[in-house]
Amino acid sequence: MSAASIPSRNPGRRRGDRSTIRATASTGQVVAVVVAMLVAGIVVLVYQYVLLRQAQLDEARVQAGIIADNVTAPLMFGDRDAAAEMLRPLRYASDLVSATVDDAEGRRFVGFAPQRSREPGALAALLPGTADAVRVSAPVEYRGRRIGKVDLVVSTAGVRAAMLHYMAFLALTVAGAVALVIPILRRTRTRVAQAERELDALAHTDTVTGLANRRATYLRLEQEMALPHGVFALLLIDLDNFKTVNDTAGHAAGDELLRSVAKSIGDVVGDAGLVGRIGGDEFAVIVTPVAQRQAALDVAHGIVRALSVPIVLEHGEVLATASIGMCMYPDDAASATELVSSADTALYRAKHGGRNQVVDFRPEMTLAAQRRACIERELRKAIASGALDVHYQPQFESGGRRIVGVEALVRWHHPELGAVPPAEFIPVAEETGMIVALGNWVLRRACRDAAGWRRAGLPAPSVAVNVSARQMREPAFVADVLQALADSGLPAAQLELELTESMLMERVETAIAFMQQMRAAGIRLSIDDFGTGYSSLAYLQAFPINQLKIDRSFVRLLPHGGEATARAIIALARGFGLTVLAEGVEDRAQLDWLHGAGCEYVQGFLLGRPMPAGALASLLAAQMDGPQAAPACAGAEDR
Repeated sequence: MSAASIPSRNPGRRRGDRSTIRATASTGQVVAVVVAMLVAGIVVLVYQYVLLRQAQLDEARVQAGIIADNVTAPLMFGDRDAAAEMLRPLRYASDLVSATVDDAEGRRFVGFAPQRSREPGALAALLPGTADAVRVSAPVEYRGRRIGKVDLVVSTAGVRAAMLHYMAFLALTVAGAVALVIPILRRTRTRVAQAERELDALAHTDTVTGLANRRATYLRLEQEMALPHGVFALLLIDLDNFKTVNDTAGHAAGDELLRSVAKSIGDVVGDAGLVGRIGGDEFAVIVTPVAQRQAALDVAHGIVRALSVPIVLEHGEVLATASIGMCMYPDDAASATELVSSADTALYRAKHGGRNQVVDFRPEMTLAAQRRACIERELRKAIASGALDVHYQPQFESGGRRIVGVEALVRWHHPELGAVPPAEFIPVAEETGMIVALGNWVLRRACRDAAGWRRAGLPAPSVAVNVSARQMREPAFVADVLQALADSGLPAAQLELELTESMLMERVETAIAFMQQMRAAGIRLSIDDFGTGYSSLAYLQAFPINQLKIDRSFVRLLPHGGEATARAIIALARGFGLTVLAEGVEDRAQLDWLHGAGCEYVQGFLLGRPMPAGALASLLAAQMDGPQAAPACAGAEDR
């Protein structure tokens, strides 16, 4: 089977069944049309027969009435010749069989029969009252006295002849209609069959790439699982850079990229399985048959290599690397749902493990995925109910023990999960978008606590709050920051927002506009984890910041390594007129070296661990009595 083919358990039988059904339906339609026309024709014939009979009777009654009026005098005077003369005009009546005039005693006075009715075999030989003739009578009266009657016998042969003509015409009409309907029905059947094929293709084919779509891919998955002793692999593929291409070059370029990726994957897979597109930038490959796990891994690594080569699009070259999660049936899953879930778990591990790689599913990954799902669910509840807490890690002058600021760090102690590390729940919040609500809650809480220390007459350190990229992209974030200051009463100069290099470089213009608004409001800005990103000196000069923070990865090496990097950052900050704070100071040698190198401020376990707001208030109160060593407070890790 080709990589782009659409699955079907028995396509020949399915097409045969559909043809039989359509042929039966077409024959039934023809029969229905004929029957309907026949019924309508019979109704029309009956109606027409009734009309003709009624018209014939009405005409005969009129004729009988006229004759009755004209034979009154001859009948009174016994003038048979005059009466016969009155009947003679009836020779023009085409359906008349006979006409008679009787006297008051019922004796025949005079009679008349057209010449044609006297011919052998003529209708006049028929007895009155039979089915082929009708009798009409009219009284002959003089001044209210009955003196006789007129009888007319009229033949119905003319009506029958007219009905035979109508029936012949109806038969011809039905035959002509059927002759017209049959080709129309055949054309309609052909068009319906074509429409069914097109709909079937639309229902099972991705319109952009021509691959099997999500429905067709999962249908094939179920079919493979239904085969006895079936062994196959499911590969879930997610493009790493598709969103960037779509956002920068447009949807047309994105579709072009998808088609190129689909061809590359199809070329690697060949006849070894089915390739389908199951999402925006997600593909699935069912590798079958596969005897060993390594064979499926070889296909997956082949796809990674194929997509690691730049793809030439109309607007230029792009590198569409891919992350792949692989799962085997029946080794790793017993149902289609479980198989897809396990492959998706492996894909998640591939994307968050550096991307552009293949991750083979392992059972322990399920526990990690379940743990993450639990963290996501419980974190949402914790944010909604305010079940989180904020701890503060003090920041000191490098040459003394005076607290100059604090960093607000969110902490979460779950009643069942225990203390959940920020390194575990912060990434979940970032991925799910909960970081916006979480960040705003931390901001409001930090401003409220800092304003409370100020109102209590304690030394007023600045409070630093970390800002995520997702928060900064929110249109209402600037208003949220200003509202938090207004609600708490904290002066803007005591609030510091910490931004990361990578976040600033994602959207430089947006970042600069945001920072200018914050600085205009009097809020301090610092770049966190400086040196780990990729900001250029040109951008650094354009950023309206107040402080650089040396990342702990550099401080950890001091004083026997990393001195050049640390000195360069300190010199750079001085050149731009910025202050410098070193994070992660954990021993005395690091502190002494930083102080000697000119680093103004330090933060780390050596001087103080993150602590609750009440403990920090006690530390600030103790500082009012005079300089003293700040004890390290037991608590959670400072990241």
